[in-house]
Amino acid sequence: MWHRRLAHIHTNHLNKLKSKELVSGLPNIKFQNNRLCDACVKGKQIRTSFKSKDVVSTDKALDVLHMDLFGPSKTTSLAENYYALVIVDDFSRYTWTLFLASKNYAYKAFKKLAKVLHNENENRIKQIRSDHGGEFQNAKFDRYCEKHGITDSYSAPRTPQQNGVVERKNRSLEELAKTMLNESGLPKYFWADAVYTASYVLNRTLIRPILKKTPYELHKGRKPSISHLRVFGCKCFVLNNGKDNLGKFDPKLDEGIHIGYAINGHAYRVYNKRLLAVEESIHVVFDEIDCTVPKPVLDEPGVDDLRTILQKSQSSELYATNPNTVKESIVNAGLPKEWKTPRDLTLDNVIGKIEKGVSNRNSLNNFCTTMAFVSQLEPKNLEEALQDNNWITTMQEELNQFEYNEVWSLVPRRHEMNIIGTKWVYRNKTDEHGAITRNKARMVAKGYNQEEGIDFGETYAPVAHLEAVRLLLAFSSIQGFKLFQMDVKSAFLNGYINEEVFVSQPPGF
Repeated sequence: MWHRRLAHIHTNHLNKLKSKELVSGLPNIKFQNNRLCDACVKGKQIRTSFKSKDVVSTDKALDVLHMDLFGPSKTTSLAENYYALVIVDDFSRYTWTLFLASKNYAYKAFKKLAKVLHNENENRIKQIRSDHGGEFQNAKFDRYCEKHGITDSYSAPRTPQQNGVVERKNRSLEELAKTMLNESGLPKYFWADAVYTASYVLNRTLIRPILKKTPYELHKGRKPSISHLRVFGCKCFVLNNGKDNLGKFDPKLDEGIHIGYAINGHAYRVYNKRLLAVEESIHVVFDEIDCTVPKPVLDEPGVDDLRTILQKSQSSELYATNPNTVKESIVNAGLPKEWKTPRDLTLDNVIGKIEKGVSNRNSLNNFCTTMAFVSQLEPKNLEEALQDNNWITTMQEELNQFEYNEVWSLVPRRHEMNIIGTKWVYRNKTDEHGAITRNKARMVAKGYNQEEGIDFGETYAPVAHLEAVRLLLAFSSIQGFKLFQMDVKSAFLNGYINEEVFVSQPPGF
């Protein structure tokens, strides 16, 4: 009762108040701490704490592999990948980073890596640990683990702390990659190279807690050498070793950007600015002092100075009459622009039959023109339209829309009625080449004969703004919705009006 009276404070606190006589009126009893209060559980429940381990849980490499996937990146990498699969060995903390175009390739990438590890090591993978992501918890992974005797364990739902080894590794890789990209000024599509470089360096420089050795030494059995490491994104020169037929006085080196280290073998990965391609080579000279991408920190140079800078960077074609424009062009000289590609091109997302081919307006227009289903003349009045069967058919189609939507009913004319007249409007629709594609007949009301306040209160025209269409397309793309196009011949006929309106019959009917 006193626990409830005192706003459910802890019983240990109640005992302190009584033993030290800090308050009066509290009974001389000992409050027990072994009783459960439902209200306290509901109002004070917290997450279970996860303390750092002071022991190594595994005995040797590959006993447990922690796996996680991060992405998708908003920008595709040079190899058109959006995701990174990070795998960390529990014993050594050695990290493998694999890049994927979509989550569906996670199993294939893991299977390939597992085969390589089995060939390199006497040890075998005993357990893999991941979250409940669909890329890991599926039939393919289950069959593979069952076949090779691997225990497949998962962290508890919404408890990333249980997979904290790889979660923390992901954060470290992302932060280091972001830092290197920011320092070098390289475009974001180099993010995968930066992540792999960060993983490469961490494997050779981190110190495994408790064991006091680097992941590389624990996994490979020898101390790593870091004398070959170079600044990511620095300027470098790669030997033109047989790529082109060089003349006697042609330069033997191509300028490039250091973007990491070869995955298989001992070589540097270089982005060749002349070839606009990535190559691997050991014949590389580095300039780690000068930045690869010139920073736009020029003190308002003149046009002549800017022309000289552009010539030195072999980008004189970027020169413009506006010096501000020129300075922005210098920054990314010799680098391709960022691009984006559709992320999911599977057949499940294709609407319709593929073998039918592409149906567009031009193909339909050619068909209509060939079959002469349209009139080439645009009538000025009803009398001219009634002389052409194509226009008669078009007017009848317009009236069919009124009939289909039950827009009106025919009633006798009365003198007290305020009747609105109608008229026909004829238009020929053309394509971008000026060819007539179809005849359009619209029956419209003579609104110009009405007076505001007597015949109508307000007017409006429902239209779809281009911004609304773009917003719909963007939202549906993010959510994965399928959109279907529907051509409504008379959209306004689908609306409702509450007033009673009388219009005359269309002329000619």
